[in-house]
Amino acid sequence: MKIRGLILPALLILTAVLCFYSKLGHPWIGLGDCLADPKACQGRMITKYQEPLIGEIYADGFELIQRRLPAVRVYADTTGLRTSEFVAMRAVFHEEGYLEAEFAVVQEKRRQKIWMSVLPVMLVFALLFRRFRFNLRKMQIEIRGHG
Repeated sequence: MKIRGLILPALLILTAVLCFYSKLGHPWIGLGDCLADPKACQGRMITKYQEPLIGEIYADGFELIQRRLPAVRVYADTTGLRTSEFVAMRAVFHEEGYLEAEFAVVQEKRRQKIWMSVLPVMLVFALLFRRFRFNLRKMQIEIRGHG
């Protein structure tokens, strides 16, 4: 019985230590970090896989568009790249504010994958609403058929 009282504080301490470690010790650096302190990030490797979009395409590269960040010029081979598509890339940051890509490739069917991940959530909600209902008078969720 005494061990139960120690588990919660131990888990909270472990969570705090892991949060502290992830803040200080993670090896990845983001584009936002580089843009905030360009001199410190000169030559750092950046990997982007989830949210960047290809903006305008130039002869020697393209414009990288991300949420909450200014557009950044990327020098890369533009073979196979298309405007307004998601891009996976690994690039070196330069303090002048541009990236030099080691590789950049369009993430095929990423939008379809995102929409397909919504289907299981909709299915779970449909099953829940089939089994449960919301009672407005009592302001609570009840099992259907029970009062």
